[in-house]
Amino acid sequence: FTGDFATLAANPHLFNDLSYNSAKDFVSVGLYARYPILLVVSSQVPANNLEEFLKWAKANPNATFASSGIGSPQHLAAELFRERTGLKMTHVAYRGGAPAVLDLLAGTVSFALMDASTIVPQMKSGRLKILGVASAQRIKNLPDVPTLDEQGLKGFEAFAWQGLLVPTGTPKETVETLNKALSEVLKTKEVADYFAGIVVDPWFSSPGDMAAFVAKENARWGQIIRSQGITLQ
Repeated sequence: FTGDFATLAANPHLFNDLSYNSAKDFVSVGLYARYPILLVVSSQVPANNLEEFLKWAKANPNATFASSGIGSPQHLAAELFRERTGLKMTHVAYRGGAPAVLDLLAGTVSFALMDASTIVPQMKSGRLKILGVASAQRIKNLPDVPTLDEQGLKGFEAFAWQGLLVPTGTPKETVETLNKALSEVLKTKEVADYFAGIVVDPWFSSPGDMAAFVAKENARWGQIIRSQGITLQ
């Protein structure tokens, strides 16, 4: 079954009464998808790059930013962004990415750190501007959009992700067989084309590398959740 940013990295810090223990109940099989996150602003915001946006944002502390929900990857990425930049903007949580993007298009909210799969289909409207990519490298679908790191926010990286899990106690041989099958599936043209169409990066890892990555993400986002006092209780 699938494990992702929410179930493995965020929810353990957002809820006190989860029905599972993310560190003990599952064994990692392998990562398979990475969802790039973009800094996007309403066309009404007079900024075309990170420097111009930060200058505008600091002069407009009552401006708002959107997310697809409290504790979502988009919300936590924006909280990390606020922490790194010192911005004092107000969070507006939506029930999903689609309504958040609609209000961005309308200019009701000023900006968001939103996953590319939600934003890119709206680019042709001309009512959104993508100012940067919150990845270590530029993404294939938007090769002309610089990373936030390139624009001066050094080391900034945030993205959503998914991987495969099995229950603890699953034989190691089964885990290895599933990991090999996952690797083969990700190499197929059908999967590559599908991922490209929804602006998602295929991302294969070994079971061990996934386990290490999940532990790192859990600690990283747990710190952000605690420091910002975020809760879903």
